[in-house]
Order: sequence, then C-alpha cells, then structure tokens
Amino acid sequence: MSRIKVGIVGCGGIARSTHVPYYKKISEVEIVACADVDFNAARSLAEDFKIPRYYTDFNDMFEKEELDAVSVCTPNMFHKDPTVAALKAGAHVLTEKPMAGNLRDAMEMYEVSKKTGGILIIGFQTRFRPDLNILKDMVNAGELGEIYYSRALALRRWGIPPKKTFISKTLAGAGPLFDIGCYAVDFTMYIMNFPEPKSAFGVLYTKFGNNPEAAKRGCWGGTWNPVEFEVEDNAFALVKFKNDFTMLLETNWASFIDRDRFGVELLGTKGGARLDPPEIYMEIQGVRVNVKPQDQPPNIDIYEMRIKKFIESVKEGRPLFSPAIEGLRVQAILEAIYRSAVEDRQVPVEWSF
Repeated sequence: MSRIKVGIVGCGGIARSTHVPYYKKISEVEIVACADVDFNAARSLAEDFKIPRYYTDFNDMFEKEELDAVSVCTPNMFHKDPTVAALKAGAHVLTEKPMAGNLRDAMEMYEVSKKTGGILIIGFQTRFRPDLNILKDMVNAGELGEIYYSRALALRRWGIPPKKTFISKTLAGAGPLFDIGCYAVDFTMYIMNFPEPKSAFGVLYTKFGNNPEAAKRGCWGGTWNPVEFEVEDNAFALVKFKNDFTMLLETNWASFIDRDRFGVELLGTKGGARLDPPEIYMEIQGVRVNVKPQDQPPNIDIYEMRIKKFIESVKEGRPLFSPAIEGLRVQAILEAIYRSAVEDRQVPVEWSF
C-alpha cells in the first residue's frame, strides 16, 4: 500500500479538531473526500483543509471514491450506517466513541467487520494515556494482588455540552453515560483485561439540563434550549462480574464537586491505586505507604496517537488498539446500565458474542 486514501463521514467539530489535522500530519495519508448531510458543513471542511471532493451522502462517496480508511465522526446514533457501508466498500474504519447509540447497532457493526475482514477500531484515545498503561502493567504483574473493586470516574463540575447532538436522545442515545461514561467503563475494562460481567444496576438523573437558569448560563461558549434536553446529566451504576470483581461507575456533566475527575481507582489485596492524581497505596516492610510519582508521565498527544495507530493498523492489516469486540463489550455494559435505570431493576449484561 503506497498512499493511504482516507474519507471523513461527519464534518463537525470532532472531525475538525481530532481527525483531519492529524491525518494531514502523516505524509503517506491523503484525505480525498468528506461527507456530511449538511452541505455547508461538508463544503466548509473541504475548503478549510483542502480536501478535493465533498458529498452530502456517504454512500455516494463510497461508490465514487477508492478509500482505504474512513473516520466516522457522526453523532452516536448514526455511527452504524456509515461504518457498515464503509466496511462493505472495502475500507477500514475508525469510529468515534461510543461504538454506537445502542447495542443492536454495535453488534451489527461488529458482525459486518468480521464478515468483510475489515478493521474496525473504536476511538478510545484514552488508551494511550501513559499513567493508565503504567497502572495496567502493575495490575498484570500482580503488584496490587487480586483486584476486587474499581471506582470508574468521569465527572464534571460544570460541563454540559450545549450542542443538540449531545442533548437529543434521538441523536446521542444517552447523555454523559454514553458521552464520557464510556471512557470510565473502558478504563476499568482495559486495565482488567475485559472480565465477563454478570449484571448491572444503574440510576439516571436530570437535575441541571432542563433547568432554564442553567441553560441560560450555558457552557463552553454556548447555551441550550432546556425543552430540547432529553437525556440524563448524571448517571451512576454498580456492575458485578463473574470473577467476584465489582465496578462502581460515576459519571456526569454537572455536579457540586471540588473539581472535574477523570480516572479510575482500584482496590486490591496487595495494594490500591488511583489516577487523577496518580497514587499507589501499599505496604513496604510491613509499613503502609502512599507512593506518589516525582516525575510527570510523558506528555503524549493521545488524539494524534489515535490517528497514527489507526493508520499503522491499516498498513499491518490488524487492529493495534481498541478493536471492535472491546468496543462492543463496553457498549453492552452501557446498555445494561441504561436499561436497568429505565426498568428500575438489576439486569443481566449481554455477553454472548
């Protein structure tokens, strides 16, 4: 493969900030086309980044362009169709997280990737965090003993996305549970090597998003219509696993806490650990100690690493991070949490794939 031809589906902020600029930095990659249902968005992205052609229908793009790789940057509920079409057209796919807006769509994406042999990677760029990987190595080496409990955190003091693509259930599927909660679930599952869950019990709250005063205040330079706020803004869950491991998930877009928190805490039989900030708790010579790093982890642009590793995956013909099966398993846990909250009961987690 000499020059890798890339197409972009979804020409909004995510494509502009974390996909196209990094593809442009790779000499062997050429972005040949982009597509968006919004004509102006497609044309603007093409003009701003000197992309030769743009479309309002991704099917037209796949039919007319010979693409090796595709980034799917659409809202959650619209990940499936372009992903499936791209795979069937012979392209490899990097789709934004979460894998889809529901488990059914995610399963179809996974099955098509298996049938076509195409690479499907879910864009969990947080897999490249140095501190996360140090903690994973410690767990794999048994330095913390048997891990029996995790607290997975993706919490904001004030961070409600004002765009409709996040707050509309028909576009996003859910609120912070899918938007940033997926990262927290993936943190723990990645560190723990994807143990099989048994059940989930979840609760959802909408305490700020439909408040007119909060909406008027807005966030990140924008306001929203509280009447259009259809998703939760807080989600909490307890997930039980077959190996006697338990994960507590806490995620929200707004809460009265001291600061944003984005990490994981682990309890093991030989030690405990947390990220944000990184600390290890253990015994040395019978003395309980708290270990804090003196040096900061390497400063890595995890978004750039995501694109680089995707292109390396395309060249090698295999997923080098966050393969479809792992994205599907994260989706299964999210779906169970959401269903549990709606049905107000503990539910089993689908795992038969």
